[in-house]
Formats: sequence, structure tokens, C-alpha cells
Amino acid sequence: MAMEIELDPAMLGMQAEAEGVVAELADAEDMEYEAMSPTGRFSRAALNSLVKAHNKVSKMFGAETYPDFDDDQTTFPTRFVREIMMIAQAVDDAIAAGEVDAEMSISLDGVSGDRDLAILTGKMDQLSKSKDFARFLKSPPEMPEMEEEVTEEEVEVEPTEEEMDQLFMGRM
Repeated sequence: MAMEIELDPAMLGMQAEAEGVVAELADAEDMEYEAMSPTGRFSRAALNSLVKAHNKVSKMFGAETYPDFDDDQTTFPTRFVREIMMIAQAVDDAIAAGEVDAEMSISLDGVSGDRDLAILTGKMDQLSKSKDFARFLKSPPEMPEMEEEVTEEEVEVEPTEEEMDQLFMGRM
């Protein structure tokens, strides 16, 4: 005996709307990463050196490896930018926690040629060998302290004697 399930048309509409919002957010995020992409002349060899170092660091995150480039490029693909920025954020967090030197900070600002890629490759390679960075990645993230929300009912302020006198005088 087959069981039939009736789907509420309103629920289907809400699902379609939610999927549309998610797609819009993904497109906006992709556009943001495209805007971060360096532009310039990048040789296949320099890019693949960066990919090799990037993949070593990505393994520390448990991420998939990035494929080698087949040709020279003038911009970075969105996925590559996204992955580099993920690493950059982790490095910034490790710097803030005092686990990694500030000179290890990763930025795509000003990257426009093979020389810049060599600097980025060097930093990524150092990160892949850093025991401090590896330990930082394995440690549980620190949770920000939550302030307790105080309701009006919990706050009882006793008026001063002077304020009480003014209250009574105002009523006379």
C-alpha cells in the first residue's frame, strides 16, 4: 500500500523563496571574492608553486586540494580566492591569539605578479610547517563571553532619601 503525502502549496512556495535567497547570497559572496581577486600577470609555474604550498596548508584544515593551473592567468578563480581568504582569516586569528608572528599575515592586496606570488608562497609554506599554527588550528575555538541580559524586573533601584522627599513634595 503506497502512502501519499500531500504537500502544502504555501510550504512549497516558502521553500522556493528560501532557496532563491540562498542563491542570491551565494552570488553576492562570489562577487565579493571576485572583487578581492588580484589582477596582473601570473605565470603558470608561479601559480602552481602557490597551489602546492596552499594545498599543504589546506590539509591542516581537512580541505580538498586545489588543482594545478594549466595556463598563465590574469586573475585568480573565485574558489582559489575563497580558500586563500579562509587561510588568511585563520592566520589573523592565530596572530590575535599570539600563536603566530604578525609577519605571517596573508593579504591579496597589491598582488600583481610572480614576485608577489613568491612571497605568498613562502608564507604559506612556512605556515604548513609551523607547529604553533597547527596547534592553534587543532585547539577548540574560543567562545566570546556572553553578557547576561538583564530585564527591568531584575533591576531594582532604591530611590535615595532626597529623591523620596522630592516625590512626596511633588504630590502635595
